[in-house]
Amino acid sequence: MASVTLESFFLQLVNKVENIRDNLNRKKTMKEEIRTLEFWRSIIAECLATFFYVFLLCGAHISWPNVEHTNILVKAFTNGLTIATLVQCFGHISGAHINPAVTFAMFLTQKITPLRAILYVTSQCGGAIAGAALLYGVTIPGHQETLGITVIHPDLGAWQAFGIEFVLTFVIVFTVFATVDSSRRSLGSDAVAIGMAYLAVSLIGLPASGASLNPARSLGPAFVMNKWQRHWVYWFGPLAGGVTAGLIYEYIFDSKKARSLKEALDDLDRVSNTDDDYEDQDRCKMAKDDDELQATGGFRPQYHDNYRLNSNAYSPTVSTYPAPSEPPYGYGGPRSTPLPSCSSGVYDSRYGNGFRTIPSRMEYGPGSVKF
Repeated sequence: MASVTLESFFLQLVNKVENIRDNLNRKKTMKEEIRTLEFWRSIIAECLATFFYVFLLCGAHISWPNVEHTNILVKAFTNGLTIATLVQCFGHISGAHINPAVTFAMFLTQKITPLRAILYVTSQCGGAIAGAALLYGVTIPGHQETLGITVIHPDLGAWQAFGIEFVLTFVIVFTVFATVDSSRRSLGSDAVAIGMAYLAVSLIGLPASGASLNPARSLGPAFVMNKWQRHWVYWFGPLAGGVTAGLIYEYIFDSKKARSLKEALDDLDRVSNTDDDYEDQDRCKMAKDDDELQATGGFRPQYHDNYRLNSNAYSPTVSTYPAPSEPPYGYGGPRSTPLPSCSSGVYDSRYGNGFRTIPSRMEYGPGSVKF
């Protein structure tokens, strides 16, 4: 039983050491990834994706002469379809975050390195500013309006807008984490799933807070137009909502972690069942011996005294006192005198001129000698 427990503990210790070694190796590769072509391709992809995202989405907010002004439905569909297109184009290169809230959540859940996270956010902000600047340059002067700046409804306070951005970005980032989970079965196109999430939350958020959902998306037009009213809402709201969604999915709903926990519990049950099997074998052997004695009508009376603790077990030492001709108690004869209720010591009770009979089925401690 002890060997099985030690073996299980040793295997768990080895697994933990291997996990620590993998984490250390991953941190070392973070220092080396800056030299790889894949790393710089990812940075460029994030910059281009955010550039096109801000250009297309803010372009839906521009009014043109003699053209009907776009409504909320057009803006929401532009947001969702643009994200779906860009995820399909750049998802296999950089993951197509296109959003500092997604990048920050990925960083805190250790899915990307700190260096990659910093450069991702920098490239996203740069691409957003470049996209808004290009849109400002190609539109008709005097008709840029606010260039798609996210504006809070006049009847809402800043903290109310913060709550809206928090909840809507939570939905976005949670969808991203659930979609990129490699251990779940895909139900269709990942790009379409993320795009539909952006479409759904935009329908709710556009009239209330402008449906930023993305700090870089709000930064681009605000930088070009130099309008920063309540701009902090569009940073802290999405970042807080995205981080909360990422942590909740990572440590509660991630199917890989749930499966690892289930495997650990199964290992503990397996070890416990193995220990029970050893004990059951010993008990079955003792019961079998007793059944054979009862079937033949035999018994094994033992008269011992002065049990003393040995280094390995309780060793019975036969008493030097003379044994009685007729034992007054036990299996040796009829009980004419009731058995006293008192006892003393451990297995060393003494009655009258004789000694207490110890039944054959008396169970001793582990490793004890059985007669």
